[in-house]
Amino acid sequence: QPKPIHHVQSATIASTPRCDASAMALKRDSGDYYFEEHSAALVSAFNVYDMQESEKRVTATARDMNLIEAALAVQDESYDKILILMRHGEAKHNVFERQYAQKHGCSFEQANEDENYPVDPMLTGKGCGTMLNVSNRTATFFNKETGLLPDLFVVSPLRRAIQSALISFPHDAPLTSLSGTPWVCHPACMEQANGNKSEFVSSPELLEETFPGINYELFNQSLMRGDVYNSNEKVPLFESKIDLMNRTDAFLEWIKERDERVVVVSSHATWLQSLCAFSLQYEDSDSKNLEMFKKGEMRSVGIKFS
Repeated sequence: QPKPIHHVQSATIASTPRCDASAMALKRDSGDYYFEEHSAALVSAFNVYDMQESEKRVTATARDMNLIEAALAVQDESYDKILILMRHGEAKHNVFERQYAQKHGCSFEQANEDENYPVDPMLTGKGCGTMLNVSNRTATFFNKETGLLPDLFVVSPLRRAIQSALISFPHDAPLTSLSGTPWVCHPACMEQANGNKSEFVSSPELLEETFPGINYELFNQSLMRGDVYNSNEKVPLFESKIDLMNRTDAFLEWIKERDERVVVVSSHATWLQSLCAFSLQYEDSDSKNLEMFKKGEMRSVGIKFS
């Protein structure tokens, strides 16, 4: 049984910062207006979180690799897992925010207060097109010839992440694929909503109806434990990042205990940033781990657990 996510106490601890915020690469999509603020909060939270949880954390070294290297790494036993990480494509809330800000001359954040703001939005036509382009890459690199074949698909409960993965890997879709590769909806693969309607999740029943064949057991178990997802309550950004790192660490511990080796993960910018910048320990100082994923971006990472 998966372990529940435990919330770390967020009391401030005086310490020398263990991560330099200035190292955060400012490469991002124009719509990611939250990048600088969230990155700074994530760094601040990490300096506290790591001190409190260092003895309990699962540690794993990581190396960036392109898909050719990932295919070769499948034959290399020095890597415990090959992670294929992807961010969803443009979703309807991204367009709504842009149009609302242009029309009202206000910030993107204020769009969230409008009653017409999309809740758990699906991809736009542009977002679908981006993921179709990704599917061309997956058809080229993920096949029997290369040996790079997914053993497991893990998706966030948010619909845009599920939709992105399904479009990107059409030959591995549940119910229709001959491979029978498992698809799991994991509640730890998203950040808490913190009042943002785009982060409000649909019910497992609606998700099952929309995306059949995916295993929603972990999501159901989370709801039965009383985990709250669609809260309008806003918590301080620092505290939400403590929770986020708790989630990415919990995910890392979860995949460590599983047998599957090539794991595709479809999630979100801030979650992927926490996983790559803080939960994983990269060997190469020139890696892209500090850069925020762009919409529709896919990266491959080889990891070795300590």
